[in-house]
Amino acid sequence: MNVAIIDIGSNNIKLEIFDVDTLGSGRLLYSEKIPARLGHNAFITQKLHPENLELAVNGLTQLSRIVKSHNCKTVIALGTAALRETECSDFIKRVYKESGIQISVISGLEEARLVYYGVLAHHQFNARTFFLNDIGGGSTEISVSDDKNMYFVESLRLGTVRLKEMFQSSNEKDAFEMMQRYVEKVFQPYLSEIKNYKIDMGLSTGGTARNLAEMAAARFNKKEEDSGMLVLYTSDLRALISELQEMTPKEREKTAGLDPARSDIILPGGILLLTLLETAKIEKSLVSNRGLRDGALYDYIFRKVNKKIFGERQDTIRIHGLRSVSEKYNVDKVHAAHCAELALQLFDLLIDIHDVPEEMRDILYGAALLHDAGRMIDYSQHHKHSFYLIQNTHLLGFTQHERLLIALTARYHRKGMPKSSHSEYQSLNQQDQSHVVKLAALLRMADSLDRSYQSSVKQIELLDSGKDKLQLGIRKRGDISLELWTFDRKKEFAEKIFGRSIELKVI
Repeated sequence: MNVAIIDIGSNNIKLEIFDVDTLGSGRLLYSEKIPARLGHNAFITQKLHPENLELAVNGLTQLSRIVKSHNCKTVIALGTAALRETECSDFIKRVYKESGIQISVISGLEEARLVYYGVLAHHQFNARTFFLNDIGGGSTEISVSDDKNMYFVESLRLGTVRLKEMFQSSNEKDAFEMMQRYVEKVFQPYLSEIKNYKIDMGLSTGGTARNLAEMAAARFNKKEEDSGMLVLYTSDLRALISELQEMTPKEREKTAGLDPARSDIILPGGILLLTLLETAKIEKSLVSNRGLRDGALYDYIFRKVNKKIFGERQDTIRIHGLRSVSEKYNVDKVHAAHCAELALQLFDLLIDIHDVPEEMRDILYGAALLHDAGRMIDYSQHHKHSFYLIQNTHLLGFTQHERLLIALTARYHRKGMPKSSHSEYQSLNQQDQSHVVKLAALLRMADSLDRSYQSSVKQIELLDSGKDKLQLGIRKRGDISLELWTFDRKKEFAEKIFGRSIELKVI
């Protein structure tokens, strides 16, 4: 089947179409780039420039025709910094109306995760730890990563278009100095944490870094590679930037290896990359031609085609993200973990009854781990506070939509049913609404079965399942009288959702 990945960036809109086989292998069939420059003035005005907006809409409409001509079964369109920082809802609605393309605006941390997987899917890290950086037009994603995990990740409001426009009123020499000082200031708060890790070298992605590496290779007449990636020495980059700063814009355009489309942003990008590397004391970097679109493809393959191809690493990232948030909000780890275990047992036992797809299992797991996060604010309304905290916290490994599903599932783990006044729930399509209430019902059942916070329920078994009745067997390792009493009081929600009376039997 053919899968289309569309990256709606601050500089360009890029389309790649892949042929994905049943084992999860992706082969590039087609690529296209539209220089819409959505980031133009967006980071200063927080609005999309009308002219660039029109270019983007028209370009995406043409891309939709290409996607249809390739019979793509799936279209994944991701919006990054320019859409993250502007009021873009009208733009997204218009794009969908005119092209049929549904854009998902992803967080900077989600962008960093996808970039990491895009690189990891195509290159060997060989047990090395990298300072990974992805420079875009409006943001720069940084992480400390190896072939097993991301140990530190952050999205910085630094980018080539952003820097160019922030300092364009100054003369060039002053602008370059101010850019460097500004990058240092933004990056400085994260430096101490980065220095906690033993970093072997840098790993840069994005068009700006690739173009700088090509220019350095041409200028110093050396093209070194490592694991299929270009090698860029910080000393060479420093010398290249120094020379470019002394040139006029017209002289700069004639520099060997320079992509003409990047001539006006190559120096802001070069100063940004050089400052990051020098400040982090990185002497050597690998430069990959992989990134967000590759990561989005492999993320799709993991979720929909073949979990084994990327499953272990993906699961590690998600679990790490959930645990980090759990610690942040002082969630009772033992209760949360046991509640999650019981919830997943119920999910698997009742899969023929609830009919929720298996990929939603992670949503239930995340909601179970974080359902009590709101207790740190107030117990009596902690389900509502949990919703707010989850919805407004970055969850590494989960999309914005998945985070909303987790938040809503946690929201309905106690108290009332969804109402027409609950705008976030009403914003979901009918299928997702059904999934949320079913997962919430499972979570309520699991939560009630650890009411004493003693992990006394060891295992749940399905004893009988009829049209009107459901009987569950409980194996215990302690006194569960409180659990049985609580379950009997809380089961009404699940009985209504699943259309069956539910009974427990200790076995």
